[in-house]
Amino acid sequence: MIVSEDAAINKSSSLYSSMISAYDKDNKISADAVENERVQQITNRLVERAVLYKPESQKWKWQVNVIASEEINAFCMAGGKMAVYTGLLEKVKPTDDELAQVMGHEIAHALANHTAEKMSVDILTKIAVATATVAVAAASNGSQQQNNNNVQTANQLAILAGGAFVTLPNSRGAETEADKLGIEIAAQAGYHPAASVTLWEKMMEATGNKSKGDFLSTHPSPPNRIEALQALQAPMLKIYETRLPVYADYTPEYIYVRTAKNDWLENTSNVRVIEEGKSSLIDPPAIDASKAIAFYSSDFEAFKAGTLEMQCETCGLKFYMNQSDLKGLHSKQDWRGLVHKVTHINYMFDLSYYYLAQAAYGMQNNAAGDMYMAKARALAKTDKYACATAKMNKCGEIKISEESTVSEVAH
Repeated sequence: MIVSEDAAINKSSSLYSSMISAYDKDNKISADAVENERVQQITNRLVERAVLYKPESQKWKWQVNVIASEEINAFCMAGGKMAVYTGLLEKVKPTDDELAQVMGHEIAHALANHTAEKMSVDILTKIAVATATVAVAAASNGSQQQNNNNVQTANQLAILAGGAFVTLPNSRGAETEADKLGIEIAAQAGYHPAASVTLWEKMMEATGNKSKGDFLSTHPSPPNRIEALQALQAPMLKIYETRLPVYADYTPEYIYVRTAKNDWLENTSNVRVIEEGKSSLIDPPAIDASKAIAFYSSDFEAFKAGTLEMQCETCGLKFYMNQSDLKGLHSKQDWRGLVHKVTHINYMFDLSYYYLAQAAYGMQNNAAGDMYMAKARALAKTDKYACATAKMNKCGEIKISEESTVSEVAH
């Protein structure tokens, strides 16, 4: 990641403005009032919940436009610049719940900073190609002028590299991540998670892509996406059922999302819903950034249940490289961060379970903490999984074999 999120937002804003102006000149911005209203209302409802996961995104100038195009697609750039093509609306014919899955997925790309990721990869790739070109030219004994021209070409490529980021596909990992985050944003906004599956069934029919193979593909295949989304149905259904009553009689508190016909450049004020007796909202409702919602994680749910298992037996070096971070998170009592780091390393080791136990105790989950401490003590008695006998990962001041569980201390 060599491009900052702010840089990605600025470039996205400039490019989006140019795109929308060009589409408008060609009369390709939808004039269908009903269609535009539908897309804006669904998207605004999603953004209302999305900003709770990333409070700084409240300040983004969210915008959505419907573009007349046969393409079955939608996008969201950094900073919340969105579009959906009429090809998707007309050929797939999504229900509101299904359209919410599409837009939730696209919003997730922005929340996860995937635009900056694409820009970074694009720049690094072009720099690598340009560097190789210069090296080959230099080795061919070209003239000084030729060499200077090659260096200049390399520099120009590096400068211009970020310009084509919007046309680049997201990585397969980014698409999978956006699926996972998007279905949760939609559930939070009261849209049924089952629509994520029916949406992709419709997409397969509309595009004719029914292959399960995704080798060398930047997008997971539709069948594989469906399988992954089906695995998330149970936890997402709990969120959906909790949030659904809110939308029985719903009026948005604040309108985050605008369209081309209500452009930020033309009018800097926002549309606000004002209840009788209340003053106008100049700014969006305040969000406590320290209480931002965390996205659902099956690993974290397993951690809370005391059933999280470390799988990797050859990750000793990875653990060693991250040991200072683990100690730092532990000393700061950043328990969620500690769990995330241990889970990411995934090393079958007594210290791994010791840290999980400390995190569980710190979160007042003594039952899970006792399970992890018991596991740590069991591994401490082995030669293979104990810090006492490890060559790199030493125990330090931690004496796992002497540690007691909370239940033992209580007795």
